[in-house]
Amino acid sequence: MGRGFRIAARALRQLGAELITSDDVALNELMKNAFDAQSPRVRVDIYATGDIEALSLLEEQIRTKSVTKTEISERISKAISADLSPQDRSDLIKSMNAHLTSRLEFAEYLKAFLEKQYIVVSDTGLGMSKDDLYDRFLVIGTPGKLLSKKEAKSGDPTLLGEKGIGRLSMMRLGNQATVKSTQKGNDIWNQIKFRWDEFDDPKLFLDDVEVNVTGLDKADVGAQGTSIEIKELTANWTLEKVQIFIQKYMRRLQDPFAKSRQPYPVDIYLNKKRQPIASLPSWLSDCAQFKTEILFDPLGIDGSEQILRRSLRWRTSTSSEPRTWSMKELTQQLGIPAEVFKRLGPFTANCLWFNRQMLTTNGVERTRTEVAEELNHWCGGFAVYRDNFRVGKTGGMEDDWLEWDSGALRAKGFALNRYQTVGSVSISSAKNPHLIDSANRERLIACPEQLLLKSILGDIVVQDLRAHINTIREAEAKILIAEESTTSSIKNAEDKLKKTIKAVEEIGKGLPREERYKIAEIRETLNSQVEFVKTIKNSLSMAKETRVELLELANIGLVVEIVIHELSRLTERTGELLVDLQKTHESANVVKVVDNLRTQIIATNKRIRTVDAMSPSGRHKREWYDAVAQTKTIVSGFANRFKRHDIECVIQLDDGLPTKELKVYMVRGLIAQTLENLLTNSVYWLQQGLRAGDLNVSAS
Repeated sequence: MGRGFRIAARALRQLGAELITSDDVALNELMKNAFDAQSPRVRVDIYATGDIEALSLLEEQIRTKSVTKTEISERISKAISADLSPQDRSDLIKSMNAHLTSRLEFAEYLKAFLEKQYIVVSDTGLGMSKDDLYDRFLVIGTPGKLLSKKEAKSGDPTLLGEKGIGRLSMMRLGNQATVKSTQKGNDIWNQIKFRWDEFDDPKLFLDDVEVNVTGLDKADVGAQGTSIEIKELTANWTLEKVQIFIQKYMRRLQDPFAKSRQPYPVDIYLNKKRQPIASLPSWLSDCAQFKTEILFDPLGIDGSEQILRRSLRWRTSTSSEPRTWSMKELTQQLGIPAEVFKRLGPFTANCLWFNRQMLTTNGVERTRTEVAEELNHWCGGFAVYRDNFRVGKTGGMEDDWLEWDSGALRAKGFALNRYQTVGSVSISSAKNPHLIDSANRERLIACPEQLLLKSILGDIVVQDLRAHINTIREAEAKILIAEESTTSSIKNAEDKLKKTIKAVEEIGKGLPREERYKIAEIRETLNSQVEFVKTIKNSLSMAKETRVELLELANIGLVVEIVIHELSRLTERTGELLVDLQKTHESANVVKVVDNLRTQIIATNKRIRTVDAMSPSGRHKREWYDAVAQTKTIVSGFANRFKRHDIECVIQLDDGLPTKELKVYMVRGLIAQTLENLLTNSVYWLQQGLRAGDLNVSAS
C-alpha cells in the first residue's frame, strides 16, 4: 500500500511565519474570526507593563552576574511602562526592588513577571463545541467557511475568512496560546493549550504533537463566545506600538466611505486602559480639494450602456462633474475582452484629493499642521475593502499596488500621487468572487480580473483625474492673470471717471445759468456709473475669496474700462470744443454742444448698463425675454463709436426689419457678453479698413 505526504511539525511554524507576516495582520485575523462568529463586538486586551526585551536581557545578565544592583535598579525604572498610573508604576518598581536581595530570586521573579504579559482577544459570538475544535479549529485549511460562502443565500451573515489559516496568527504573537470557547446552553468551557516551541523539534511530525481539548466548569449556561489568550509575547507592546497599530491599521480597518454599514465595534485596551480609535473626521473631508465617487457595473449603470461613471465635486462647487465610459470604449482603450469585465463584477470607489501646497482648512478650526498630520494617517491611494474590511495594507504608504508613484513621477506636475490621496475600493465576496486575497493577506492575487481592476483605476480613472487637475491648474493660472487685469481695468475706470466728472464741472461753468440743469443731469448719470464701478470692485473682492467667476469679472472689467475710456475721451474733446466756442461768444452753439454731450453720455450709460446682465450673479439663470429688445439696447450703446468710425449698423429679424418681438428662453448675461464681444471686434476690424463699413446684426 502506498504512502502519502507527511508534514514535519516545524513546517507549521514556517507556514505561519510565511502567511502571517506582521503583528498587525495577526491581530486582524483574530478579530475577523469574532466577526465571522457573529459576535456583536470584539475586545482586545493587551497587558504589557514592562519592556520585554530590556527585562529579558536584564534577567540573562543577572543570572551571569554581569550587572550590579545599582544598574539593575536603574534599568528596572526605565523598563516599566510610562503609561501606567503613577501609583501602579511606583508599586511595580517597589515590588521588583524588593526581590533584589538574591540574584537567583530576582531572575525567577523577572521570568514570572514576563510570563504575566498577555494579549487576549475575546468575543461573545456563537462559540465552538468540543467537536468544532477538533474537526474545524485544529484542521489547517479547513473549508468550512469557504463552503458556507458558496452556499450562502441573500440575507445570510457575511463571512470574511475562507482559507482556514487565521488561527496561525496565535504563534506570530506569542509562544503560548490558550483557546477557550463555549456555546449557549453548554455547561462547560472547551479549552485547548498550545506551546508553539514544541513544534520546533525537527524529529517530530505534525501528528506527533498532541493537542487535547479539556473541559472547564461554566458558571453561566447562557454564556457563549471564544477567548484566545496569548503569552510569552514575541513583541514589545509599548504605548507607542499600540498607538501606531491603531493609527495605521485599526482606524483604516473598515471602509471610511461606507454609507450603508455601521462600523464593526472593536475595543482595544492597553494595561486596562481603553484606547481611542477615531474614524475619518468630517473636517478632513472638508479640507480636500475635491471628492470623487466611482461606480462600475459591467451590466450597465441604471440600465444604461455606460458601465463606468466618475462624479467629481470640487470643494468650491455645489454640483458634481460627471463622466462616463461605455463597455465599447473601455474594451478598446484597455484591450481587454468584455467577458473579463463581466467576471470582475461591480464595485464602487471613493477618493479625496489634497493639494498639500494648499492645505487650507476651509473654515475648519484646525491648523495647517493638524490637517497635514491627520492626512498622513489616511493617505496612500486606494485601499481595497472586501465586505467593508481592508485587504492587507492596501491604500497605505507601504503598498503601492496600483503603481501610482512611478506614474506620478512621469506625470506633468506630479499631480495625484498616493501622498495626496485618501481612497477606497469596495468589493464583496458575493459580487467579486474572482478577486481573491493572497495567502499572506497583504493584497489581491494577480489574475485577469485583478489586472482589469488595476487598469480601470490606474489607466482610466487616475489618468482622467490627473487630466482634470491639470485643466483646473491651467484655469487657475488664467484666473490669476484675470485677477490682475480686472484690478487694472477697474483702477483705470475709476481714474478716468474722476477726470470726466472734473471736466464736466469745468464745462458747466461756461454755460448760461438757465442751461446748467443739463450739467446736473450729466453729473447724476456719471455718479451712477461711479457706483456701478464700485459694485464691480466689490464683486472682484468677493471673487478673490471664493476663487470663482474671476474670468467673467475680467471680461466685465475690460468692457467697463473701454466704455469709460470712450466717455473720458468724449468729455475731453467736448471741453476743448467749448473753450474754442466761448472765445467766439456764440452761446447758442455752446448749448448745442452740451446737448450733444448729454445725449452721448446717456447713450454710453445705456451701454454700460448692459454689463449688469453680464455680471456673475445673473449670468447663469435662464429666463424668457425679448432678444430683439436686448439687441437694440446693446447696439444703441455703441452709437457714439459707430458715428465716430462712420459705421452703419443694421438690425434684422428673419432678413427683415425687427418690427416684432423674438421671445427666447436663454441666459441673458451670456447673450449680452457675446454680443458685446462681437460688436467690439467688428468695430475694430472695420476701423482697420479705414473706410465706411456696414455692420449687420441678424436674428432668426
